[in-house]
Amino acid sequence: MNTAEGTGRTIEEAVERALNELGLARSDVDVEVLQEPKPALLGFGGRAARVRLTSRPTANDLCQEFATTVLGLMGYTGAVLATDTGEATTVTLEGGDLGGLIGRHGRTLDSFEFLMALHVTRRLGRRVPVVLDAAGYRARREKSLLDMARQAADRAVADGKGVALEPMEPRDRRTVHLALAEDARVSTTSDGEDESRHVVVIPREAEAPS
Repeated sequence: MNTAEGTGRTIEEAVERALNELGLARSDVDVEVLQEPKPALLGFGGRAARVRLTSRPTANDLCQEFATTVLGLMGYTGAVLATDTGEATTVTLEGGDLGGLIGRHGRTLDSFEFLMALHVTRRLGRRVPVVLDAAGYRARREKSLLDMARQAADRAVADGKGVALEPMEPRDRRTVHLALAEDARVSTTSDGEDESRHVVVIPREAEAPS
């Protein structure tokens, strides 16, 4: 976090000068008043206002700190890179064997991501979308889901009946739904409850009334 001090005839003037030094907006800093201004009496005894500004942590800062701490507590070593894409804060973990951190179908990684987003939201007082990836897992998982979706669509059309996929997390089900949204041959729906929730790929001919 960066700090700067400013002086002026008023508190606001002192704050403005310190903001200019930091290059930040008023909403990005915490203000500590070090000295209240005192007007001069007959030209004597006056004093300027003095303030200290401290930059507030950004979502990137908080994600970086949180991920580094959790990795250390879990006994992992690796690099943490947090970037702001404009839509979300993307955090990438790279290092040795991170398989245990990813978990089956990314469930451990999803839990890690949820806790990180919760931490950032509480610290900043506003919701911040966070996307966490480790060793390129998200891209590999997406490709696997896209291949699975296409194969299920082909099978549903060939057999003329719905094909139920394995139970998936909401993020993965959404990927499958989007993957087949433009396929005129099939439609998709979700079925099951809780951990058994899964996608069903249905050939459109099977939907038509006989």
